Amino acid sequence: EGSKRVLSTACQCCPASTTPLGQPASAPSVSLGSTRPRSVFAQLAPQAWADEQAALQQDQVQQDKIWRESVGAEQRGRKIWHQNWSFLKDYDQMGKKKEQKPLPNYMPVFSSKVPNSTNQTIGSRMNTELGRALINMDYFFSSGARKRKLEGELQPS
Repeated sequence: EGSKRVLSTACQCCPASTTPLGQPASAPSVSLGSTRPRSVFAQLAPQAWADEQAALQQDQVQQDKIWRESVGAEQRGRKIWHQNWSFLKDYDQMGKKKEQKPLPNYMPVFSSKVPNSTNQTIGSRMNTELGRALINMDYFFSSGARKRKLEGELQPS
């Protein structure tokens, strides 16, 4: 008889869970007095989620509405954070005011620490173990783009 019961989406003590759009939530809530084994619920939840996803794919308007609401919520959250918490970025962990470092007037394009070569590889560090491994990987990764002699069967006659 327990297998013939229909799974309810809410118990009497808890209100039915819904999404922000007022639709029922995808995963059913389980009452503690249930006689079904947990493995049955574990199988039902992915199926309910898959059904909801299939329905959303068919209803593009609803999917667009959900997307717009999530983007709006993200923008509202960013504004609220800026109003309430943006002052924290000016202080360190100890609560002392951070000093803003002035930006330099000129920043060179090329680094003074890393040597540049004409083909934009780092020349002085290629003789290390890591450099040799990188050269070897580059050789094998780019081997498909190189010209090579065709096999005898593929040669024009």
